[in-house]
Amino acid sequence: MGDQATPPAPELAAMAINDGPCLKHPFSDRAPVRSIVCRPDGGAALAGNRVRAGGWVKTGREQGKGSFAFLEVNDGSCPANLQVIVDAGVADLSTLVQTGTCVLVEGLLKMPPEGTKQKIELRVDKVLHVGPTDPASYPIPKTKLSLEFLRDHIHLRPRTNTISAVARIRNALAFATHSFFQEHGFLYVHTPIITTSDCEGAGEMFQATTLISEAEKLDKELIMNPPPTEADIEAAKCTVGEKSSVVAQLKAAKATKEDISASVSDLKKAKENLSRVEERAKA
Repeated sequence: MGDQATPPAPELAAMAINDGPCLKHPFSDRAPVRSIVCRPDGGAALAGNRVRAGGWVKTGREQGKGSFAFLEVNDGSCPANLQVIVDAGVADLSTLVQTGTCVLVEGLLKMPPEGTKQKIELRVDKVLHVGPTDPASYPIPKTKLSLEFLRDHIHLRPRTNTISAVARIRNALAFATHSFFQEHGFLYVHTPIITTSDCEGAGEMFQATTLISEAEKLDKELIMNPPPTEADIEAAKCTVGEKSSVVAQLKAAKATKEDISASVSDLKKAKENLSRVEERAKA
């Protein structure tokens, strides 16, 4: 596999695809981009190896009047991209160069011309899969995007440099935390979680709250304003009867209009009070 002084990462192995060796993940025939470009020599020692790589096109451009195209492919295994060169005779370049296109390609790793930033590039002779995107609707362009904008496209956030870097950091922190406790004899268990969501009736087990419940509110209201008794209702009815008698007497005595109006007003208030007492008693 090229330079024996710089072996590949431990999780990779060598195998044969058609007529040549290939860097390979243990659970896939695809070589992670990390295993190619994230080496001390930038992957230069792997020149001459045949690999199968895949990922999403971060940037793409046609060159040589459409005779070939450069693709920057990333699969999320590392921040760096793998430069892929595809000839027009191998695949439709107009589909491949669109940002966000998912590709799986196979070819030969070669040293790029001197003076370029890349240490290694992939010359493709087989395009195994293409998941095209519509450039008019794909929401993750090559320009820098704000975090507020990415919140509207949650399923595509990991394809950006910022969110993918955060995901790798969280992965490293979680792995280190679990490793520490496992090495010191602790067990990882799932304890009950107190949550506001009542999932599958779990909220019926117990209630944990800092809020006053409706029952407690009702108890306090009853203490401050106890419900009326039968005696209270009878007293209110007697008051209405007395007010009615006063109005009748004033009308019979042909009292002044002001006196009669005042008595009628008192009668209305007595009837309203009787209605409130009866409603509270029913409640």
